[in-house]
Amino acid sequence: MGIGSRALPRRGPGGTGIRLHAGVMATLMVLAQTLSLPNLSTHREARSLVVINASADTVWDLLTDLPRYPAWNPYISPAKGELREGAQLELTLHNGNQTVVIEETVLSVKPEQELSWGGWMLGHNLQRTLTFSIDPVGSDRVQLDAHEVFQGILLPLAGGVPDDAQRGLEEMVHALRSAAELVPHPSH
Repeated sequence: MGIGSRALPRRGPGGTGIRLHAGVMATLMVLAQTLSLPNLSTHREARSLVVINASADTVWDLLTDLPRYPAWNPYISPAKGELREGAQLELTLHNGNQTVVIEETVLSVKPEQELSWGGWMLGHNLQRTLTFSIDPVGSDRVQLDAHEVFQGILLPLAGGVPDDAQRGLEEMVHALRSAAELVPHPSH
């Protein structure tokens, strides 16, 4: 360097501009947690797993018998429609004192293995997909996995929708377990 010249901060990888940006992001993340700001993620999930002492066909029969939902399902009831891929469902969700009616499309029907439906909310700005998977874990014993995925730019504004879904799924899978375990098992 000649007389009167000085080194300028380097930009790009390893330069101060990148470190400053990372520092600002880290500070904002800490502030968001400290101030209890809403989750600004555009992807959230709810999941509930339960082991059921019943056969896969017993669990499947309860899960796919939509007219029987009012008898055992505290989260989704009533449920109307046909469980075939591409068909439309009308589902009434219950969370505490709140009741919401949504329309969903059946995405997957694999008997005794998987049932999935999904749809859009808030003017096609929030997508939800709910999948029930049934996996054998022994003789007349299965694991039911209820997994709901929320995606979209309005998810941060959707309030507690994913949290409500988490509570609802937990109530639903436990009620399904209770109902399935009451069904008489055939003698071996």
